[in-house]
Amino acid sequence: MFDEAAHGLYSFTMIRRALTTLLLFGLSLPVWGQPRDIPLTDLIRALQQQGHSIVYSNELVHPGQRIQVDSIDLQSLEHALTGLGLRLESREGVWLVVRGDAIPREAPLIEKPVAEELLPETIIVTGSFHHFPAVGVASSAHSFASAAMSLEPSVASDAMRVTLRLPGISSVGVSAKPQIRGGLMDELLVMQDGVELLEPFHLADYHSVYSSIDYRNIESMDFYTGGFPSRYGNRMSGVMDIQNKWQDDEYDTDIGVSTFANFIHTGGQFGQDKPTNWLVSARQGDLKKLADYIETQSGEPTYVDASARMSVALSDNSDLAFGAAYAEDDIEFKGETELASSNVETGYVWSGWQAELGPDLRTHFTLSWLDFQRTKTLDSFEEEPKGGFLDYQQQVQRLALRNDWSALHGETLLEFGWQGEYNLGDYQQSSRIDRGDLADILETQRLVERDIALQPDGFSGGTYLQAQWQLTPRLTVQPSLRWDFQDYYLESDAQFQVSPRLGLAYDISDTAQARISLGRFSQPEGVQELQVLDGVTRFYEPQNSDQVVTGLEWQEDTVDIVAEVYYKRYSNQKGRFENIFNPFVLLPEMEPDRVALNPQRAEASGLDLNMVWHIAAPLSGNLRYGYMNAQDRIEGEWVDRRWSQRHTVNSGLLWQQDNYSFSVAATWHSGWRSTQLPAVVEEGTVIPVASVLNNTELRDYFSLDISARKYWEIGKSRLQVYADVSNLTRQHNQAGIDFDVEEIPGGFALTPDQETLLGRVISVGVTLSF
Repeated sequence: MFDEAAHGLYSFTMIRRALTTLLLFGLSLPVWGQPRDIPLTDLIRALQQQGHSIVYSNELVHPGQRIQVDSIDLQSLEHALTGLGLRLESREGVWLVVRGDAIPREAPLIEKPVAEELLPETIIVTGSFHHFPAVGVASSAHSFASAAMSLEPSVASDAMRVTLRLPGISSVGVSAKPQIRGGLMDELLVMQDGVELLEPFHLADYHSVYSSIDYRNIESMDFYTGGFPSRYGNRMSGVMDIQNKWQDDEYDTDIGVSTFANFIHTGGQFGQDKPTNWLVSARQGDLKKLADYIETQSGEPTYVDASARMSVALSDNSDLAFGAAYAEDDIEFKGETELASSNVETGYVWSGWQAELGPDLRTHFTLSWLDFQRTKTLDSFEEEPKGGFLDYQQQVQRLALRNDWSALHGETLLEFGWQGEYNLGDYQQSSRIDRGDLADILETQRLVERDIALQPDGFSGGTYLQAQWQLTPRLTVQPSLRWDFQDYYLESDAQFQVSPRLGLAYDISDTAQARISLGRFSQPEGVQELQVLDGVTRFYEPQNSDQVVTGLEWQEDTVDIVAEVYYKRYSNQKGRFENIFNPFVLLPEMEPDRVALNPQRAEASGLDLNMVWHIAAPLSGNLRYGYMNAQDRIEGEWVDRRWSQRHTVNSGLLWQQDNYSFSVAATWHSGWRSTQLPAVVEEGTVIPVASVLNNTELRDYFSLDISARKYWEIGKSRLQVYADVSNLTRQHNQAGIDFDVEEIPGGFALTPDQETLLGRVISVGVTLSF
């Protein structure tokens, strides 16, 4: 115990020294010393890339306005706007550029339509009428602009991975899908265009390593890690709410080529009486280098994704939008004794109508149709007795209608809405698997023979009511209630869940705020989540998680510090399947360490610290720390979850000046858990899984990542080159432990084999915009 503690302290000290060195290096970088003449739009774009959310109309701000600045900060922007008869106005964490003679308004409790503040007939360049309600007062929330996302170092230049660097997120660099505050990976709700997306990640059958949403289509993303508003339901840990970009402020078309993607992104506007914005994008590429973590010898895991959208301004107070999206993975991996193939196709179409029915009343309808199809085959050719095959097909279709309302009366906000879906699933699975001697030792099912065909279908939906008002000038209260139902549960009556929630925020001073959020979050299994792949033919009862989050935020001109403590208690846990030695394998459902876990309950608690600061123009940085303890109660014993990172440190520096940027990010955390078995097992011995589950800790994880970007203005075009290097120092981070089984007189010898994750991943690309 003492040795482990000393090792952890030594590791933490080394990381702290490394981060201090990076900070001192960053402070030595040059800054502007003399005033420069630049377009106003360049200054705003630079601030957006620093993470500031700035909204403006092209009637008020345009590239022809040139200004003198000697630093990149909000003070420079305010000074420049004053000289142009404009000013900045703060609104729910967003800076609005308005006319200097506009009547100031207190920041309301809801994000009012930007068009009301500016000119109804103009284009909203960043931030738009399409961003429906504001973030809850007590939520653990992070907002990202598209430009800021692109500057973060990331694996394969996948900007959606920006969430993996936040405190409270568990990651070993493989999956682009975050695990939030000790929760399972399926506890995340992803929404775009008001539509719930089922699996918006490529290589979904192999840990979802790459986002299927191109960040160039994103205007902003709100990411909740706790206490999220009751308009979001059916997930327990987090929400990723993506708002689309409808109009670029400079260029209509982007064409690019990179290591992992070839893409085109184009849009425009037409019409005078009813301005119409449109956007089309498409990407294709292969992810072979990202799939190396499963040690394939051959194969080209290719993907495509595409989307098209259009928005029509019906009047000054309403618009109609519609669009479609498609994503496909075509994967085939071949090892010496294994073969795996997977084809996943997702398509959806949607239409939305949003209107301002009065000065303080808004509504938004969304109608969508989603089709999801998956085909998966696994074959093992190992010597007898181990081997077999698995064939699996899944199709899910969903028709959904959603309606959200918000009404503002004085300083009181009322939000309410409902949603309803019809769901249809079709599952087929046939398999014959022999998992070998190790399955006998673990007393799991060794010989598996299945022939399953199921077609669950039915309705689901919910409704919510949420109020927010100021009891005193400093105290804001946000009570809410959500009710959900599902009637597609096989051989069962309809299920109902009631989820009460309460948020409080208290302004200690002009620069400090305390908040607390508590409530219940429920999660039924969706039609798409029936675990037929592992032989389960029934839905588990809906799960519940009771959560409390307390936070303290301190905000000065250049520094923003947030500290949060959370506690989550899970009840009515569903059963799940895990590979307890090494989950990063080619045939996970056929491995002998594939076991069923049935926890009675679970708990997760922790501390998150997040500091963001603008050191000196053009340098900014962040430092984040997370402490986490996540455990399951299995057969009367508390067992650590595999991804329970006890300590996590993330740090980053961004240097941005003129037409180039450089960023560096370092991540260190305690090693994930794995299962260690004895070196020798006597014949006939059975080792209960619960007695050894996650009984050892892998080596600490470390990754140093860098990103560089530069662009040139060439006439009316822009040429940009960029490069991302992940795991620059090529750390051999551990994935888990495999065991070679050798029969010996009287028993078996179990020889551990340490498996590692992604090595160094380099991504380079070039983009032409015009």
